[in-house]
Amino acid sequence: MRHYQPSFKTEVTNRTLRSTGTLRPTSASRRYVVRIVYEAGKRPAAYVDGLRTREDGERIPHTYTPDRPCLFYPPGREWRSDMRIAATIIPWSSLWLYYYEVWLATGSWEGGGIPHKPSLDEGDVPHS
Repeated sequence: MRHYQPSFKTEVTNRTLRSTGTLRPTSASRRYVVRIVYEAGKRPAAYVDGLRTREDGERIPHTYTPDRPCLFYPPGREWRSDMRIAATIIPWSSLWLYYYEVWLATGSWEGGGIPHKPSLDEGDVPHS
């Protein structure tokens, strides 16, 4: 983590990694505080402080909860435990934030992905 994302502060206790830092998807973007939590044997989860909905109140697309973006499709094995979180989850978070900002400005989600219900948890399969 220190090599790929030196600005992120990381703590490992028992079988859980917690890493916190800021991401700024473009030079025109604001900075977002991002927290990554990874427990061995499970999928990593990203949380972003300060996300907001559009004025129309539409739910933020591709999220599990209002502060937890959906970064990859678990059944598609887009992320595997042999991948580095610093080289996958953090860059994917930055890319997700870029599409989030486009959505805020336009109301259109341009980031692709599999549509799913907001109540899904990390182990659930998204539904159309």
